[in-house]
Amino acid sequence: MRLQSAIFTLPDALLDGGTLRPGADKVLSILKMESVWLYAVTALDRTEAQALLRSAGIEGDFRGLLTEREAGCAVCSGTMLEKAMRRLRSQKADTVVFTGTLALVESAKAAGFRAVAVGGAAEEDEWRQMCALADYELPHYEDWLRLE
Repeated sequence: MRLQSAIFTLPDALLDGGTLRPGADKVLSILKMESVWLYAVTALDRTEAQALLRSAGIEGDFRGLLTEREAGCAVCSGTMLEKAMRRLRSQKADTVVFTGTLALVESAKAAGFRAVAVGGAAEEDEWRQMCALADYELPHYEDWLRLE
């Protein structure tokens, strides 16, 4: 998977009940070592989102954070993803969206992004639909680590 930048939806792509998904810290570290620029998008308010990133120990992994309030649009919209992509100074062909929700996989694909369906947040039926639409599926971050 060629990528220059990655957008992660918060909390569904990274956290489970406020706790970092197993292996996510290692994947983020690998991406940073490979000079992939990371951005987070969220429906949470900035203070809450920053607190979650900080408590998970990954706040410093991201070049930035964009909230719905700041962007003036929903997190599950192509507009939000495009705003984050522009902040990363990237192009759609070089940007991958990591998300744990069907709505965001659909939005990412409709906007022309590549999408990674991240397991853990979706129910079984929703997960199957996500995998059918996404370019890549990542049931667990440890699966990525086994490929490295």
